[in-house]
Amino acid sequence: MSTVSPQDDEFLESKSGIYRGLVRVEQALAILLLVTLFLLIIIQVTARHGFSAPISGTEELARFTFIWFTFIAASFVAARRKHIIVQLYGGGGTGRLIAAIEVFAYTIVIAVSIAMVIGGFLMVQSTWNISSPGTGLPYRFVYSALPIGFALIALHASLNLVLALRHPEQFVGKKDIETAGL
Repeated sequence: MSTVSPQDDEFLESKSGIYRGLVRVEQALAILLLVTLFLLIIIQVTARHGFSAPISGTEELARFTFIWFTFIAASFVAARRKHIIVQLYGGGGTGRLIAAIEVFAYTIVIAVSIAMVIGGFLMVQSTWNISSPGTGLPYRFVYSALPIGFALIALHASLNLVLALRHPEQFVGKKDIETAGL
């Protein structure tokens, strides 16, 4: 059995079964939403161009599915530390310098995520009694993706922040400028 080190993407998942379950649910939900989005678009195009009989609401449902997919997939990517990062240093930095940059970046991500959770809740409240015209689906269900997605991103960023503080050695030689975040 191999050991998982702090620099591995699945390190946090190896430490907690609950966290591993959360990340797996995010992954499965993102896959399900992507497949659903693909099928909705195929149905929409086939009905419209193949049978000249568009199905009402499929375009709107595809758009709502895309919104949910975006935020759930973003939280999964944050959990696996595969997000796009910008290298603020010219390379050659020590593990502590790179860890300090990571700590700064995660702090910004957490602050922005918390602001977006608050903004998302306000958006959900403002659309509470409004339904979409095509599907009749309440917008509160659609726009709940925003606070839920950003809350998950804030959770993952917080755990990654703790990981960066406890294990600065994980950053030595881990990421180079050309392949950072990929």
